[in-house]
Amino acid sequence: MKRLAALALAAALSLSLSGCGAGTLRSMEWAIRPAYEFEAVEPVADTATVAAGMVSQRPGEAGYYLAKTAAGWGVLDAASGGVAAPAAFVTQPIRCGAGHLYDAGLYEGERWYSWEELEALDAQLEDIGTSFRMEVGHGGGSNRFLADGAGAVSAVSFGEASMTIRPLSEIEGLPGLVPVQQGALRAGWTGEDPASWEDFVLEHDGRFAVAASDGTLLTDFVYEAACMGTGEAIAVCKEGKWGYVDASGREIILCEYEPFWGVKWEWNEAAGKSEPVTGIYPAPFTEGCVVVKRDGQTGVLKADGSWLLKPGQVEDAAPAFGGLLWVKTGGKWGAAKLPE
Repeated sequence: MKRLAALALAAALSLSLSGCGAGTLRSMEWAIRPAYEFEAVEPVADTATVAAGMVSQRPGEAGYYLAKTAAGWGVLDAASGGVAAPAAFVTQPIRCGAGHLYDAGLYEGERWYSWEELEALDAQLEDIGTSFRMEVGHGGGSNRFLADGAGAVSAVSFGEASMTIRPLSEIEGLPGLVPVQQGALRAGWTGEDPASWEDFVLEHDGRFAVAASDGTLLTDFVYEAACMGTGEAIAVCKEGKWGYVDASGREIILCEYEPFWGVKWEWNEAAGKSEPVTGIYPAPFTEGCVVVKRDGQTGVLKADGSWLLKPGQVEDAAPAFGGLLWVKTGGKWGAAKLPE
């Protein structure tokens, strides 16, 4: 009876994700069968581009996601399903400018690791192949991208006590598409103190354009925000909803979808401490498809605007990587092979 029940469940999973119509996978082949009881799987947002979160594409970082269990957050290898440091973080960490994973929740909650514990967690991260490491305090620089009056784009790089304006060619790990604002340093800035972003005067009401990583502007400054850039497409926001612009500057997916990933920390005056704000980012566009959410339902869109998975066919999904798409179905996560 148990074998029959297992076969029936497998058949149900196959039927729920396969079919012959548009918006379904014609044949679902599991590379890693659904067996993982994660509460969530999210990409790592990169604070080295704080103008908007980006998923890291650096060697040793691409293809590693954050996986949440009841014990906390760890790091998932999307290719193998291996999880390192499975309870290392109390809230989903972000990547600091130095390449560490930083979890403000550890420090707000006064939870600290000894050096021995940090070294043991770093060893786990190294064992699954990722270059991510734990961080004992937030550090590293951050970049925002600024076009001058002639449209030439530079990276404005902020350190803990410095500010420099550099060519994009000097910034490592940029994706193919980046978010850009236009403006200049305010006329009254003397240089006595390091400039902050508040010392820049922005045009177009601070709206964003999309640029290639060589600084070529691909759109006008018409977007409220832009983030999660890759070489394929970048997410852009209009009236609080997200869509995607490709490398030609064309809006291939209309701004109709909701942000649902990521965390940022904001000061709560009433509580007297920083608190996390979650669900602030859309998904990165990878491997010809993107996870979107609307009205609480998850779907996966292709670059031509058609559905790979229609909303509601799966409970959740993570960005595709290495020909695999991690999806949640029947309460468990597994990795399906993308159709060729």
